[in-house]
Amino acid sequence: MAEDKQNAAYENALRQLDELIAHLRSSGEVSCAVAEQEDLMLIRLAVRPNDEKAIADIDRFYRRHLGDGK
Repeated sequence: MAEDKQNAAYENALRQLDELIAHLRSSGEVSCAVAEQEDLMLIRLAVRPNDEKAIADIDRFYRRHLGDGK
């Protein structure tokens, strides 16, 4: 049961990363430097299924930029 919850959180984090990347790319920012900074920020949020801290970090970042939408 705990593993199912962990897998669901992991899948959600991956979905959130995909949506964040799409959102950041569509925000009209044309600066390569800004795009590179955004890429580095997202890369730092790399997540593994058992990394609860990274999953929580992604969720906070996602909510800050895209709200609570799922």
